[in-house]
Amino acid sequence: MNPLKLEGFTKKLGIKPFIILVMVLLFLIPVNMIDSLIQDRNFYFKEASDSILQPKGGEPNLEGLAIAVPYTVFTEKKDAQGLTTYDKLTYYIVSVPETLTINTNVEPEYLKRGIFEVPVFNCTVNAEGAFSPVEYEHYNIDEDLIQWDNALLLLGISNKKSFTQTPLITADASPLSLSLLSPYESSPFSNTVFYDVPSEFARKGFSYSMSIDIQGGNALHITPLASNNSFSVTSSWITPGFSGGWLPQERTITEDGFSAQWNIAGLSTSYPKTWLSYRTGGDLSSAEQVDISFLTPVDNYQKAERSVKYALLFLIIPFLAIFIFEVFTKIQIHPVQYCLIGLADVIFYLLLLSVSEHLSFVVTYWIASAAVSLLMLFYASAIFKKLKWGGFFAVVQFVSYIFLFGTLQAEDYALLIGSLGLFFVVVLLMLLTRKIDWYGNLSDKENKL
Repeated sequence: MNPLKLEGFTKKLGIKPFIILVMVLLFLIPVNMIDSLIQDRNFYFKEASDSILQPKGGEPNLEGLAIAVPYTVFTEKKDAQGLTTYDKLTYYIVSVPETLTINTNVEPEYLKRGIFEVPVFNCTVNAEGAFSPVEYEHYNIDEDLIQWDNALLLLGISNKKSFTQTPLITADASPLSLSLLSPYESSPFSNTVFYDVPSEFARKGFSYSMSIDIQGGNALHITPLASNNSFSVTSSWITPGFSGGWLPQERTITEDGFSAQWNIAGLSTSYPKTWLSYRTGGDLSSAEQVDISFLTPVDNYQKAERSVKYALLFLIIPFLAIFIFEVFTKIQIHPVQYCLIGLADVIFYLLLLSVSEHLSFVVTYWIASAAVSLLMLFYASAIFKKLKWGGFFAVVQFVSYIFLFGTLQAEDYALLIGSLGLFFVVVLLMLLTRKIDWYGNLSDKENKL
């Protein structure tokens, strides 16, 4: 190359890194637009999910059972003439069971709304346990003031839409009938079904059994309200999530589904064994629960959003690769050509979002990676006028996508992998450019390249 031309080329090369930096920063604008688009699509997914789950009662929470026994309180007051009158008020003694044992098998399936799928399920909850006699003496209540004949059994659930049939409850093997009374002031639950309890059962305690057919989606919640709780849940779902106030003592997850077992003592909960309805001790609004989630194997929007967070690094890598090739080949690359390469990298994330709504994320990722890498192969071969430089550039592009995929898969080690990858890029750049004379002619060794 002519020394004058080489000197002019070197001067242009000196300002090229600043041009590349400006272009990278400008490309963050469409990247942020894609990030906003991912959030919008995720919002549409949640809307579709809600439109499916609301008619099914959402995520059902079995809030438990309680017995409520009314008693009368007379309060004295004086009228304007000084005469003494009495107001008759009714309160309730509320007690939770001594034991609660639940067994259920949950059978989920997918329901679609447009292109979106949501896991829903039906299950029959079988429960049994026992109530102790109502402890009215603890509150110094005169037994004559207790209305034993109006005792009620309360069944709590987060949403009555979750019921697919009227729950069947028996007390000492005798079916209980639905009550005509609905004293919601006695109930600590979000929504309550009331059953009449014979007076002798409330006096001496009783054993109970229950069968509830419920529906819902996404997750099942159970509140351990009794003094001693035992829950057993099985399902054919292979990707469950366990959270809430207690994790299962035993769990088995296989390709055929899962089973989980909880044993929860009342001492580990914040719920009182018994309380009076006018006091705040029976407030269960912040009660801890056992949560069983039916997770989707891949959350495409979460994966796409995580990949966009690494967009800056994966915009820099191809630009640096082109710049290094430009140094070695002495072929000047116009900023417009840099922009087209950056545009292809940005479109990769758009492909990742749009195609993953119809195919699995893994398949989508490799389709998008292969498409962009092949595009870079042909384009770089054209601008450098040699297939080997196009091949080198396509390899750099595809290896960077392999690195990004590994980072997305290893969520717990994403920061470590990203840091090591960035360090490796810097080391590689130093090795490739260590003999370049940035102020003058390239050495003979580089000229031969």
